[in-house]
Amino acid sequence: MPRTTPAIAADTMHAIALLRHGGVEQLRSHVLPIPRPGPGQLLLRVHAAGVGRWDILEREGVFALQRNRRTRFPHVGGSEGAGVVVATGIRAAGFEEGDRVYGLVAHRSPMAGFHAEFALVDTDYARLVPRRMSMDQAAVLPVDGGIALRGLRDILELQGGEALALFGASGGMGHLALQLAKRMGARVLAIASGEDGVRMASRLGADAAIDGRRDDIAVAMRQFAPGGLDAALLTAGGDGAAQVVRAMPRNARMAWPHGVVPPPETVDLPQARAYAAGYGPALMEDLHALVVQGPLMPHVSRRFPLERIAEAQHALGAHHLGRIAVSTL
Repeated sequence: MPRTTPAIAADTMHAIALLRHGGVEQLRSHVLPIPRPGPGQLLLRVHAAGVGRWDILEREGVFALQRNRRTRFPHVGGSEGAGVVVATGIRAAGFEEGDRVYGLVAHRSPMAGFHAEFALVDTDYARLVPRRMSMDQAAVLPVDGGIALRGLRDILELQGGEALALFGASGGMGHLALQLAKRMGARVLAIASGEDGVRMASRLGADAAIDGRRDDIAVAMRQFAPGGLDAALLTAGGDGAAQVVRAMPRNARMAWPHGVVPPPETVDLPQARAYAAGYGPALMEDLHALVVQGPLMPHVSRRFPLERIAEAQHALGAHHLGRIAVSTL
């Protein structure tokens, strides 16, 4: 049986849940039973949760269709977040009540996501929040941080001294990829969005930063690496990404995660490929180790109360730096 505290003396919680797939009007406030931790699980009192484009795909039923899996309703979304441990299941070694923890929801319980007052996390996908990091920052780290690390390290096999073009460098995944690439010793041309995005990319250590909406990307790439860039990571699609593709040498490596829309046309680049997140406990541990070593700091540009999560999802389509989070406190 899980150990409980007064923090979960009640049986119900406030959550944002779906009763069916659809638009933002389907995001409704509900009172639901508090999930109870099973073996190897933690129950967190959620402080903050990430909001990403994958939440929209989940809400619209795209993931369920892709995986040929029927969604059980009511369904609480929220793949990533941070909170305080209030109960532990058996075999949940390494954690105790009161720990500040961030993590990723990898199980399939329909009412245990982070867009609620309480969430369940498997210990394999949970880590202690570093002291220098806020709950908001930790909450938005797992998904984008893990996908960025996989793209740079496992797909591009980025090496120290190589020249990297990073498209979308001021976005959610891009600003973390920038920090990781610099940790790997690469020279980074950051292609950001807007003057504020250029400033942030420069502050995070980019060797050069340009505004992808206004500057000539091909000229900037030639000036940055006259002999040709070694690799490119595309964290967004569109005309700017297409310009990067056209300016890359044929022998260069290029990668972008599944979900980049529209996917780039790379017929002339034999070493270009899309990749899946491939998330597992080992990737979570590798990302956390880099966070602990530092510096690797997520940037949260906007915060919304949980009950305004529809606004938070709308805000994903507007210009913003880094990530968007919701708070339950």
